[in-house]
Amino acid sequence: MRGNAQGKLLYDLEIEKTAKKNRKAARLARETARLTNTAEKQSDTEVSSPITSDDEIRTMGDENPPPPPHPVRTLGDYGQNNGRNANLGFQPVNPVSFDIKNTVLNALKENQYSGAESQCPNLHLEQFDEACGYTDPPNVSESDKKLRLFKLSLTGRARDWIDTLPPHTIATWDELAIKFKERYFPIHKFLERRNAITTF
Repeated sequence: MRGNAQGKLLYDLEIEKTAKKNRKAARLARETARLTNTAEKQSDTEVSSPITSDDEIRTMGDENPPPPPHPVRTLGDYGQNNGRNANLGFQPVNPVSFDIKNTVLNALKENQYSGAESQCPNLHLEQFDEACGYTDPPNVSESDKKLRLFKLSLTGRARDWIDTLPPHTIATWDELAIKFKERYFPIHKFLERRNAITTF
């Protein structure tokens, strides 16, 4: 491209072709130099090896057989735990089993706690106690009954939280209720609300 007296650039096809040829020639020269350098380095590092007989090659191959191929695994194989303990979620120390009535299930599902800021954990515990009153399984303590049913009253982040509790570490309902309150109604919330009431 050339400029004229007015400062405008004019496109000159011949100059552009020449510049393109020069760039191509320089690129090819660099490529050729690189290839010759690598060929020289390879010839310098090559060492002639003594000729070995077929018997020697066979015995060397027998000493180090190739490893057996890995078995082909399907996607379903990755989902199996092969005897390892899978995370089953929250499990109390003494899990109990009993039939849960539909009325209890409906009451628990009606007031599920998700861990949202707008929900009150204390109110949820009161509603949970009320729902637990709808059933009285034989030979099951009140604490064990609540431990069994509490997970059903949670959803979302709260359900994820209870599944992160290590299995077989909580023995009583009181322990679980304390952990629940610590998680969803920590002391700083209590102090904020108390301060709001006292400064009203």
